Amino acid sequence: MDTTDLPFHIIMVILSMLPVEALAKFQCVCKAWKNIIRDPKFVKDHFQIQAAKGKDYLLFVPLDRTIERAFTLLCDETFDQALEFEIPSEFRDMSFIIIGSCNGVLCFTDANSFGSTVYLCNPSIRKYRTVINPMFDGVELSCQGDVDFALGFGYYEHTNDYLIIRIAILSDEEDEATSKVEVYSMVANSWKNLEVDHFPWERIELKSEVVMRDSVHWKADYRDGDEGIPVILAYHMGEEVFRQIGLPNYKADGKDLVEHIGVYKGNLAMFVFHQSDHFSWHKNCHLWVMNEYGVVSSWTKLYTVVIDAGVVTPIMFTNNDEIIFEDGECDLTVCHFERNTISYLGVEDQGYLNFVTYNGSLVMLDD
Repeated sequence: MDTTDLPFHIIMVILSMLPVEALAKFQCVCKAWKNIIRDPKFVKDHFQIQAAKGKDYLLFVPLDRTIERAFTLLCDETFDQALEFEIPSEFRDMSFIIIGSCNGVLCFTDANSFGSTVYLCNPSIRKYRTVINPMFDGVELSCQGDVDFALGFGYYEHTNDYLIIRIAILSDEEDEATSKVEVYSMVANSWKNLEVDHFPWERIELKSEVVMRDSVHWKADYRDGDEGIPVILAYHMGEEVFRQIGLPNYKADGKDLVEHIGVYKGNLAMFVFHQSDHFSWHKNCHLWVMNEYGVVSSWTKLYTVVIDAGVVTPIMFTNNDEIIFEDGECDLTVCHFERNTISYLGVEDQGYLNFVTYNGSLVMLDD
């Protein structure tokens, strides 16, 4: 029986069950199939069906530039290597930092020119896009004084759009700071300047660690006079406004603590620890969870775990109630909070490693 004899909805169901790599090739079968596979609703439905199968991955790539460098997928339960995607030759010499991952789309920038040029890629189907230059050139901004960039990346479901947020903080000789905020829309393929009357935040984390509740989140300091108060800065992608969220009261956990934000069981979370470079005798680390989003009083300390080698650099929360970090012995380590277990990732620490959660998708990134 010819496929043209099949009812359209049956074809849709069959195609929606197939893996990303196969569908990318099936675009060549006929124009009708190509139109189906590229349809935004089909792309969205297909991703949800595939994600529901429970096959999640961790994607990583080392910062160090090597000829054989590739995007590598690990099973997020066993950490066994599942797949490798070749990095295009034009990116192999780049020391890139992954800003975020949403629905199979990665956003990254070059560490040597952080924030000046940004890229989007879908490694599953080998699609890449160099994002057009931001409205405010990084070199021009640096001529006006010291400039620090922070980047965020998120998916806004209501408009089916992928957004990049670029915050530039300029400091002059008198240490007076001014801010410029730009937002890139993948659908519009353009940047727009976000008018912000008052922007009292500084020392914003280079890249966002959390996307939830239609908001992109960074660690930051709220400037109150000469004092910097640690907070979580949130940008709502629909309302186009910034808000701040207060941190938990963890003073009882010790002094000179370091925080790392993430998502734990669907809630905003914070991993609090003593950096082992400076406090090697402190082994206790703490997990705080915000039970009601945006309500500071709902922060609760769920777990205290003992990590003998200490924590040097937290890398990411996983979807399996764990955190990955580099310990004081330079091993990449996984801590499962509920089971109170420590294991080793088995991945060689090749300089800075970019780790993100990942699922393949059909997002084409066509201009």
